[in-house]
Amino acid sequence: MKPSMSKAPGVASCGRKTESGTGNEKTFAPLKRAFNQRAYPISRLKHTSYMKQTILFLLLLMVLSGCKTTRSYMSQPESELSPEQIEMARQERIGWFKEARYGLFIHWGLYAIPGGTWGDTVRKRGYSEWIMFSEKIPREEYAQLAERFNPVDFDAEEWVDIAKRAGMRYVVITAKHHDGFAMFDSAVTDYDIVDATPFKRDVIKELEEACHRAGLQFGVYYSVDRDWYRPTGQGSERYKKQTNLWDFPDSTQADFDKYFEEIAYPQVKELITQYDIDLIWFDAIEMKSPEQIERLANTIRKHSPETLINSRIWSPAFPKVVPPPHCDYISSGDNKILKNSIDFEWENPGSMNTSYGYNPNDHNWVEPGEIVARLADIVSKGGNYLLNVGPTPKGTFEQTAIDRLLEAGKWMDVNEEAIRDASPWLQYSEGESIYYTAKDEYVYAICTEWPADQLVLQAFDAENAPNVSVESVELLGSQEKIEWKHSEDGLKLSIPKQVPNELGLVYRIEVK
Repeated sequence: MKPSMSKAPGVASCGRKTESGTGNEKTFAPLKRAFNQRAYPISRLKHTSYMKQTILFLLLLMVLSGCKTTRSYMSQPESELSPEQIEMARQERIGWFKEARYGLFIHWGLYAIPGGTWGDTVRKRGYSEWIMFSEKIPREEYAQLAERFNPVDFDAEEWVDIAKRAGMRYVVITAKHHDGFAMFDSAVTDYDIVDATPFKRDVIKELEEACHRAGLQFGVYYSVDRDWYRPTGQGSERYKKQTNLWDFPDSTQADFDKYFEEIAYPQVKELITQYDIDLIWFDAIEMKSPEQIERLANTIRKHSPETLINSRIWSPAFPKVVPPPHCDYISSGDNKILKNSIDFEWENPGSMNTSYGYNPNDHNWVEPGEIVARLADIVSKGGNYLLNVGPTPKGTFEQTAIDRLLEAGKWMDVNEEAIRDASPWLQYSEGESIYYTAKDEYVYAICTEWPADQLVLQAFDAENAPNVSVESVELLGSQEKIEWKHSEDGLKLSIPKQVPNELGLVYRIEVK
């Protein structure tokens, strides 16, 4: 926990909440950061009326002075709320997420040491973080990797700086992947980075604090119902193809229920009470019962009502019902971009190559232009892009990944207005290189390929946009005047002589 202005009831001297505590320090931490102009910078408030700014300021003073606020919906179980109240609470939580639109995913753990290579097997494609499973490595042999995990070059501030320069507004890191190793200081087990490695530092705590100092939101990934290390973590018959049968061939659903009680649930509670977490990114394969899912969700709402919960608390599959119970947004499949907007917040977890964990032999890199195109495509459909990096065993990002992230970040420096807090327009895209987003009275035409001599946007023709009137057109990042003509055939635009950014250009179109 970060230091507070005054100690709330039930908060221990070390900063952790006691079981009987109210947890006000944890609940109000995002608002305290707002007061320090971190989570909600002044540039965001410039578009807010004076009255709204005054109200916000007064609310912040009330919170910081210990006054109670009327935010009870956020901490109540969904079973006690109406659908309208559930949605009110969700909207209260998810505002920063919709504004951010772009975040950094980090897969890091013991699997970084082999990096996709085990014995004579050298994998150049695929998920290197799955190496314990793919190579059927015995539990005790895999666990010996902890003795070698010593990422002496890890610098949380450096990672956060790269994320910020890349144009990202939040960071999500693996607190525990399927191999069962905890990257945080867990009282539930000694199989964690503090107790089992020579490094003996809590990287989750360091990264959480670095993110919040820099004004970024912070989240953790947690594999909640698959654990290749523990005898009880294998679960039911349905998913035994993805579990550790070489060590534990006789695992049952009863074993998993014990695992949930002794490992998964206590560790999730540790994460939300010991750290200031804005988002918890579950990964799951449907081993949990609805009752267990509800218990997890209610515990998170009680102890950390600001924290977002993704749809994979249920399953990696797209939910059958939207909105899914107990979830704030939907996680799509790995590198899977939805075809349409779903009128509900969603996020695509994407990778820089074919692996999420570190693999020095995987050279199938996504180029900066493709990063921009995917981001534009996702945001045009109302989604967020969570782009992954797999750090090395020494605790650094590969330079190839850094270069691509920062190159795409230069595009964001010029064009982030078309991304932040943007929503779908009447049409998502046109052709294979034009994407549309909308915000307030503007439509943004994001062109990820340089047009020839002129550009005609047919999305603005009489058939596609019969009630749209164009008032003005500008090019983001340029002072050059854009010649334009709107007719029933579409919107004809001139091409600038100078390029604001080589990865693509964005026309800001004022409409009525």
